[in-house]
Amino acid sequence: MVQFTETHPFDYTDYFSTAAQFLYKYKWIFCYNNTKFIRCGVLEQLPRKWIEDLNASSNEEFNQIPLGYIKDTWSDSFRDFLLQVKRLQVQYEMHDNIEQNDISRKQTRKGINAKKSYEIDNLCSFIQLGQPSSGATIYIDFGSGLGYLSELIHKRCGVKVLGIEGNATLVQTCNNRSPACTTKAVQYCHHYITDDSFGFIEQQCNDRFDNNPPHRAAVVGLHACADLSITAINCFLRCKWANNLTIMPCCYHRMKPVDEKTPNEFQNFPLSEELRTILLDGKREIICRSFLRLGCQQTAARWKARTVEQHLEHGRIMFRRGLIDAILERNESVRIGKSKDLPEEITVDNMLEQFSLADESDHSTPECRWTDRHRERMSALLEKYGTDGPKLAEYLECLQTCLQSVCENVILLDRMCYMERVASQSGLKIRRNLVRLRDDGLSPRCFIFHASKEQ
Repeated sequence: MVQFTETHPFDYTDYFSTAAQFLYKYKWIFCYNNTKFIRCGVLEQLPRKWIEDLNASSNEEFNQIPLGYIKDTWSDSFRDFLLQVKRLQVQYEMHDNIEQNDISRKQTRKGINAKKSYEIDNLCSFIQLGQPSSGATIYIDFGSGLGYLSELIHKRCGVKVLGIEGNATLVQTCNNRSPACTTKAVQYCHHYITDDSFGFIEQQCNDRFDNNPPHRAAVVGLHACADLSITAINCFLRCKWANNLTIMPCCYHRMKPVDEKTPNEFQNFPLSEELRTILLDGKREIICRSFLRLGCQQTAARWKARTVEQHLEHGRIMFRRGLIDAILERNESVRIGKSKDLPEEITVDNMLEQFSLADESDHSTPECRWTDRHRERMSALLEKYGTDGPKLAEYLECLQTCLQSVCENVILLDRMCYMERVASQSGLKIRRNLVRLRDDGLSPRCFIFHASKEQ
């Protein structure tokens, strides 16, 4: 395990090189759409010794594997895999506003669940801690949504806030609801933010607030989804008026591809020259939509509480979805029925009853009939995997959960490496940090990406 701290440099090249080599070796675990694991023959790649190790594990041991548990009696190859996962863990500084969280859970705003309340409270408390030294006169909330973060920042920090949101309906809702809007302390703007928006944002600040320009602004964002977090980083780097950045990146799998013909090549990943160079050495194929999706999937903390029954149920659902995908022809798709009504035994008939077949190439026919060929394929797969299929599917999910943090580390550290290099090339002196929320079982959106310019 390595450490990432605010005050010490991080060896990005060494980490990327080790992680890329490891992920390339085990790319069979994640380099495919999750519904296609049977079609792609992934279960056949599960080492027999690993299956035997997992078969002999208790539920408690099984739940602890993604958290770093390794048993002495397991096979050398399985232990080696888990030891490499452990070495690629990164220890980050933690943040948890415990006192405020206790209050929030008792006084949750109507319409906000515990997860979102936890994220809003902790991001705002982190911003509040740095507010005295930030020198910011205005806080700009990228992707402000319903304005909960904007209003809380104003309430706790006493600063003016401009929320920018691409959904006009949400902006109207904020304007109708927010009492702070009546004093002009918190305002909302309908605008879809891109790298071309920085001049527009500066002008909005000048027009809307009576401070004497030039303003010193802090860019913040709770749902800095997909490419928006990179846009926020670029705003911080390019704009003299942006002297602070505090965002929670998420939804990496929604990042835009270079074009439709290359769905697994992305405009904003990898960003850093260091990672791009390493991937040129035959490892480029690990970067795909499935890699990004795995990076923002459930953390190991959520896995550890599953009961035997929950593992069995999840494995059955995952296995059924893989089975049905494996028998489809090109241009065929399915609509899924209610999984809670499924019998434990998996048969050809109850499988085909659960899913409705559709032909995507023929929109005039909304629903098709299952054919004898579909039934024969399903029967052959059920005979091949017997009753072990759901269990093997859950074992695969366990291995993916082990890799989740490694994938997310690569994604976030790539962005941090890019920011540091651009800042250095531009002559900017910055302080930067990646901070993890303590309760990542409650919130999978658990990282705070922070940077500030030294004056």
